[in-house]
Amino acid sequence: MRLVKPNWVTHDGSPIFSVDIHPDGYRFATGGQGGDSGRVVIWNMEPVLNEKAESDPDIPKMLCQLDHHLACVNCVRWNSQGQLASGGDDKIIMIWKFERRGGPKSIFQPNNNVETWRCIAPLRAHSGDILDLAWSPNSQWLASASVDNTIIVWNVELKTILTVLRGHTGLVKGVTWDPIGKYLASQSDDKTLRVWRTDEWSEEAVITDPFEECGGTTHVLRLSWSPDGQYLVSAHAMNGGGPTAQIVERGAWKTDKDYVGHRKAVTCVRFNGRILQKLSKAEKKPVQYCCVAIGSRDRSVSVWSTSLKRPVVVINELFVASVVDLSWSPCGMQLCACSKDGTVVFIEFSEEELGQPVDASMVTQIKQKLYGQIHDSMFRIIEVPEFLKQTEASPQKEATAQASPPKSTAQPEPMEMGPPAQPSQNNMAKPTSVNTSSVQGSVHKQIETKTTDGKRRITPMFLATPSGPTDSEPGKPGPVASTSFSNTTSKKSSIVVEKRDDVVQPNVGPNATAGSNKSSETTSAPPITSKLIDDIVPPEIKDSSEPKKPKVAMERSGSEILIPPLKPVSNFNMIAGHFAVTIKLDKTLYRMEVFDIDRKLLWDQYLGYSATGLATTTTLIAVSLEDGTMHIFNTAKGIRLSPPFVPKSPIAKMHAAGSRVMIISSYGDVQVWEVTMNLCKQVFSTSAAHLIVSGSGLLHSSLLNGLPCLIFKNARAYVFQPEMGSWLLIGDSQDPILRFAMLNAPSHLTGLSPMGPLARIQEALNRHYGISVPMISQPQGPMSMVAYMEQMTMASKVLGSSTEYNYWILASINLLSSHERFERRLRNILDDLLGPVHDSAHLSKSWDPVILGLKKHELLEDALKIVAKELRWQRLYVEYNDQLKMLKDLYNKNSSE
Repeated sequence: MRLVKPNWVTHDGSPIFSVDIHPDGYRFATGGQGGDSGRVVIWNMEPVLNEKAESDPDIPKMLCQLDHHLACVNCVRWNSQGQLASGGDDKIIMIWKFERRGGPKSIFQPNNNVETWRCIAPLRAHSGDILDLAWSPNSQWLASASVDNTIIVWNVELKTILTVLRGHTGLVKGVTWDPIGKYLASQSDDKTLRVWRTDEWSEEAVITDPFEECGGTTHVLRLSWSPDGQYLVSAHAMNGGGPTAQIVERGAWKTDKDYVGHRKAVTCVRFNGRILQKLSKAEKKPVQYCCVAIGSRDRSVSVWSTSLKRPVVVINELFVASVVDLSWSPCGMQLCACSKDGTVVFIEFSEEELGQPVDASMVTQIKQKLYGQIHDSMFRIIEVPEFLKQTEASPQKEATAQASPPKSTAQPEPMEMGPPAQPSQNNMAKPTSVNTSSVQGSVHKQIETKTTDGKRRITPMFLATPSGPTDSEPGKPGPVASTSFSNTTSKKSSIVVEKRDDVVQPNVGPNATAGSNKSSETTSAPPITSKLIDDIVPPEIKDSSEPKKPKVAMERSGSEILIPPLKPVSNFNMIAGHFAVTIKLDKTLYRMEVFDIDRKLLWDQYLGYSATGLATTTTLIAVSLEDGTMHIFNTAKGIRLSPPFVPKSPIAKMHAAGSRVMIISSYGDVQVWEVTMNLCKQVFSTSAAHLIVSGSGLLHSSLLNGLPCLIFKNARAYVFQPEMGSWLLIGDSQDPILRFAMLNAPSHLTGLSPMGPLARIQEALNRHYGISVPMISQPQGPMSMVAYMEQMTMASKVLGSSTEYNYWILASINLLSSHERFERRLRNILDDLLGPVHDSAHLSKSWDPVILGLKKHELLEDALKIVAKELRWQRLYVEYNDQLKMLKDLYNKNSSE
């Protein structure tokens, strides 16, 4: 074992709260405090592992320093693709991606960056400090734990929220994923550990017993799941008055085992990502096990093996403050620990000390043995004996049915059932004899002639189906012994095609006759299934390795193409909730595959043409094809929800949200459908052609609250309102009033705007158009702010964003209450929130007490708290507050009666 404590890994003496090693093993990241802001630093691993590299001035130690967080960084985590997530006290998660080597020179930093890392996704939704992060096994989702008592699961690629898990009643300080992807676990100050199911985001288990004796708390509660998914180890548990790390068994969620020995509370736990093995001296065969590291407030780190009752090693007095985070290298032989004292320690093990890592194929076998996740073959468990009897009888029934000719009598002959025979290699090569007395001519011969128009004609002959193995599913054995693939035993087809030079007059109807002197020979075989079968001329069959281009009309004459149509794409990859969708060329057809979170194939479908667009939700998948059609499937089951749609013009954009699908044509037509298992109807159809300004195309389109939202390159955004039958303007970055208000709004009046759909639209407009402050005189400033907030409030209402509506109406009250000249406007808002004041107010049809799911009287209470801050509005506050109390009393009286 080798222990290294590099003094150059530091945040200038400030605390380090998190450390994580890159999946390639060449870098590691630290997160913590850095001066007056949060700091993320990416370090070179080579000087840690190699003493010569540490003393070499040409080998950089620090690769990049990122001081973008406004407050302390509490957690940094890499995913398998090399992206870094960081979160902290500023309530923001930043996703970092490597851009290039050779960062920009800066005179303000003592160390110049060697690499450039760019923030590709700031994620905002938490209302409290973020304490822990965890990537899902497929690196597509990110779970974040916060002091706002919630866990948020993000789709990082789409920058959207999958779900918000609420259930903890205290600060959530740890989160970890089950490596199989079925569960997500979290630990909180409320003395509970909760396990959540990832298929429906419901609570699987709530564990409380090991934490009831816990008195104080720790800065973090970082729990961890074993790489085989069998055990979950928590932080800060108690047993008999002593601190432990609790072991939770998967499935039954038993808590009868724990790791003991630390003198103070356990703060962090981290399993080695590799399954290890050692040769058992007694049985002389390898034994697999997992390895876990535990950090504590007693400043020590212990390493345990699931195959031993005692720790592998305990290292005391590593730091002068609590251990707060741990990380294992991808090879499984190096362990890193960090402390609140601002230092980092590396511990390197040998395979003799820790064990030999198991290779990936063995890990797959272990998981298949434990969970039955076999992707390339079938995994069946027969639970019902009656079904087993039917299964054993099926092959014999099929073989007998294939060997017997059709009966003309109504009553079938009795048939004896017996165990299926196991044919040898020789009798498998020979087809079972079949009674062909009803068929004239040889069964190994087909006759080919030509018609007068030059087409080929093949007279079909009856071929009995042999009772041996079939090729119905390539790669799967039949009900008998497997077929040999040796060239010496394979047998070529015995069917001979006899070509004739005579010409046959093509049939023109059911009574047509052949116009050739050899027609009697050509039609000597009697009909098999129908009298008309001899009248059908089979088309000429050609083998083609390339998919055929569709022959469809893609453009209307006289119509101007406003938006470029979608082009065929050979490969599609998209994620929707728990599902992943891929479309790729498979020989001559296009194959669409849908996988679950474990990359297990749920269903597949073949498409005749290449795909041009793909839109997915957790309930439906919409695919547009090169032939101009659109196909819609149920995401989980693969069932078609409707026949293929045929839009009236080429598709330029396609989106899906919930159960709705929207397409935008190249000519500006917009159509929206509601599609479910029991319903398929068009919600509305309209045109956006008049919104497209010449020389300024479509920048972005989406479905927001089931309504189409379009953002154009002229920095204007619209949403369609079906009830009004019109497009509504909800954003315009060129409007001088809106630009002035956005750039000059005082922070004490607005606060931090929530990242809802309206905020994302505004951010997209500002990013595209740029920032420039218009010239507005001072007297016009407050009125511009009022106009801006009124528009934002109405836009939030149209988009159905209750969070943003609540924010903007309170921000408007905050602004209006700061000026005496706005009393009338202030009263208008308060009157609408208060409603009619009389005994039958609750029966009024002209006033709705709820807006976007928000109760107006609760909004009024929040508004009056803002009004009460200004002394000038004392009488106004008393007036509305008294009326609100009176209405509450009336409602309570009416409800009791």
